[in-house]
Amino acid sequence: MADDPERLVTDALRAQATSTNAGFAVHVPVPDERPAPMSAWLVLGLALLLGLAAGTVAAVITLS
Repeated sequence: MADDPERLVTDALRAQATSTNAGFAVHVPVPDERPAPMSAWLVLGLALLLGLAAGTVAAVITLS
């Protein structure tokens, strides 16, 4: 009879974890600066363009 598939996956993952450098990750420095937030005008402009595009698509579908 075949082995339990969950057991096979568990054993494979355990073997992979013990054969690699599991737990020994290389430290990557994280920059302290955060990127500047998007301006409200940019967000409003993108929303306007998206609305115009959606309206255009709806008009083309309706009129065709």
